[in-house]
Amino acid sequence: MLAAVVVLYNPDDTILENIDSYFNRVNFIYIIDNSDKPNGHKFSGLGPKIEYVFNNGNLGIAQALNIGCKKALASGFEWIITMDQDSKFLNFTDNVKDLISNNTNRNIALYYPDYIIDGKLYDKSIKEDNEPIIVMTSGNIVNLKIHEKIGGFEEKLFIDYVDIEYCLKLKKEGYSIANLPNVLLQHELGDSKRTSFLFVKAIVTNHSSIRRYYITRNRLYVRNKYKDVSNTFAKIETRVFINDILKILMFESHKMSKIKSIIKGYLDYRNNCFGIYNK
Repeated sequence: MLAAVVVLYNPDDTILENIDSYFNRVNFIYIIDNSDKPNGHKFSGLGPKIEYVFNNGNLGIAQALNIGCKKALASGFEWIITMDQDSKFLNFTDNVKDLISNNTNRNIALYYPDYIIDGKLYDKSIKEDNEPIIVMTSGNIVNLKIHEKIGGFEEKLFIDYVDIEYCLKLKKEGYSIANLPNVLLQHELGDSKRTSFLFVKAIVTNHSSIRRYYITRNRLYVRNKYKDVSNTFAKIETRVFINDILKILMFESHKMSKIKSIIKGYLDYRNNCFGIYNK
């Protein structure tokens, strides 16, 4: 049997279309809501196949995922799909469940799809020795017993780098990640856009100042914690960190606010201050 968990934060009406892309392919769906106000009425027509949980505030992506995973494990599920509200499958079939149930490699802790972003096929995984070691959270099929064994998603990160920390934790414990061939997930990347300045072209994320805080703090934490697990990841993160700062200075608005948030993220990392952002 296969469950799904989808985490909400103030969703729009496209959430129903996205859930519909996998609704008939799973046995049960846990909807964990971190929104400011309840959204249970949106799902009243989905019947007894769902459990809606309103957290009465934002507990962070990691804790919300863990709530769904624990509920699924307690109900006897072995695997769960982790979804965000902005993603939908384009071709999820029963063949996926057959592939997982027929697999004899008990070392695989997570399966991930291929990603369609802005209409193009992307491989968003980070590989080491030709093996995927880091993938995004959305669309993954997670082994629940292994999830419990390694301690689940790291809740003190709140948001950002939760998926990366989980994947590196799997690698540290000797587990592997496998691709779901020809399974496509359409994923939205928020406010990202292509831009240019003189002869320099770039894709900028336009993350808010608060997101810059979380990204910086959690990036430094995860990089330091797992630097001996993956040298590839450590090198990539150093380069990306520098590139992010340059892109903010060259292309993005609210530059000073974002740079201040990066500095605060660094200081809170050094002072071991985690959880939700605290001014």
